Formats: sequence, C-alpha cells, structure tokens
Amino acid sequence: MVGRVVVMEPAEYEAWLAAGRPANTLAQDGERRFRELGCSGCHVGSSVIRAPPLEGVYGKPVPLQTGQMVTADEGYLRDSILLPNAQIVAGYQPLMPSFQGHVTEEELLELIAYIKSLGTKQPGETLGSRTEETR
Repeated sequence: MVGRVVVMEPAEYEAWLAAGRPANTLAQDGERRFRELGCSGCHVGSSVIRAPPLEGVYGKPVPLQTGQMVTADEGYLRDSILLPNAQIVAGYQPLMPSFQGHVTEEELLELIAYIKSLGTKQPGETLGSRTEETR
C-alpha cells in the first residue's frame, strides 16, 4: 500500500480544511427544503392547516388513529413523507400529499435530518439561530 503525506503550515491547513467543508449541514439544507416544499405551511405552530407538530417528535411514541403507537424513527419519518396516509396521527385528518416521486433520496435525507434536529428546538426557532453540528 502506498500513501502520501503533505505537510502544511497551520494557516494553510486551516484554509484547505475550510475549503472542503459543506456550506450547510444536512439539517440546514433540510430546513430550506422543508420551506420550499411548503411543509412549514402546515407543520409550524402558527399554520392555518392543522398538522402534527414536528418539534421533539423524533424518537418519541406517536399515537395513530388506529389506536396503535409507533416510534417516530427514520423509517416512520420516511414513510410519513412518501406515504402519508399509511399511518395517520390520532386527532388529525389525512390531508398531507405524498411526496413520492417529488423528492429525491438526497432531499428525503435532508428532510429527515431537519426533523431529527427539531428534537432540541423550541417552536419557531431556526437552525441559523443556534450552532449546529456538521454533516
């Protein structure tokens, strides 16, 4: 096995390292996508259309209309975005459109990362208003 070592001055290394970092985290891109797709029109506290709040939902039990409980894990979030009528949250109407065929896998991962990041946020707080971990 052959390798190569490059030695740089600290300032040069910092510049090289900064150039390789993504401009936004996956969750920050997801927040932008969330707004672009109109999700914020229903899933934000001040919305006219009543939809389940997403702050703090990741990893928590979610009651369904069927009386079952599911855990809001990545699989549940994925299914809720692509097949929203499969598991309706108790107390809500099946109004959400399917995004299957309308979002790419990358966009879906961004949305899931954003929803996961809402676990520590207060309603109305944006990712830009606090420090966020990188991808």
